[in-house]
Amino acid sequence: MMRVASFFAGIGGFDLGMERAGHKTVYQCEISPFCRKVLAHHWPDVQRGIDIREVRGADLPGADIWTAGFPCQDLSVARGAAG
Repeated sequence: MMRVASFFAGIGGFDLGMERAGHKTVYQCEISPFCRKVLAHHWPDVQRGIDIREVRGADLPGADIWTAGFPCQDLSVARGAAG
């Protein structure tokens, strides 16, 4: 099992896929309040950051894999609800 840090996590697509592959999510960073609510619901015990510009390496838990989501605001049907 590898530990995963997820940046620009969105609603956790990478996180879910990695966990289904047998890995463990240990960190998520997401700025959208709507997405953070979804993440908190599905991963209540995972350490979370909000603004990537304020994340410091020393504050991150150890992770074997770092993922980063594709910016989907221009593609998402939820873009109006997230604002």
